[in-house]
Amino acid sequence: MRYLRATTRPARRRPRRHAPGTAMVEFTLVVPILAVILSLVFFFGWSLMHKHQVIVADRYAAWQRIETGRWPGTDKLNESFFANKALDVSLGGAATGRRTATELAGAAGDLNRRSGSLAEELLLDRFPTGRRAHVSAKFHGHQALWEREGLIGYIHSRHGREGITWRRDEVRPWRVLRDQFYQELDEALQRVPAPGDGMAQMIRGLYLAHW
Repeated sequence: MRYLRATTRPARRRPRRHAPGTAMVEFTLVVPILAVILSLVFFFGWSLMHKHQVIVADRYAAWQRIETGRWPGTDKLNESFFANKALDVSLGGAATGRRTATELAGAAGDLNRRSGSLAEELLLDRFPTGRRAHVSAKFHGHQALWEREGLIGYIHSRHGREGITWRRDEVRPWRVLRDQFYQELDEALQRVPAPGDGMAQMIRGLYLAHW
């Protein structure tokens, strides 16, 4: 007699049905979080944009003070860099040290005394003093929440320049070079009589005029 083995199969679980309105409730709970994240993204973008504008204005102020000898006006900074959208712009400045020029003069002095004296006169006596600018600007955030929480205030930037960039004929070192290195040659060329005096003056022009 053949017996049939009965096999037991596990019962299938039916998928759990969500209660009506669950998705709407979850979406309602997530919306405030998404709104906060989106608001912070806009706030940081707004902040970085104005921070970049203040940095550029600060660098320009330090550059103009050294190149022209005058600080730019705050109205000009507001118009040129902030499109007149800044509520308040302030500019301050101070002198900076001459670290680079001093180190160069010291390195030249280590070679010999005359080179050090030349570097000190050209770099320390004739080059203008560096300047450090401090620009502060305040902008309207168009959001009462940011202003109430104290997230909006003055944006600051500080930038310093040691001096103008070395350029050809910037300090006109020809007379100094003659006095320190070519004095004997210069005196000898000035004593050359005619008709060789024209050639002598042409030779003097090599180290007194443009190289």
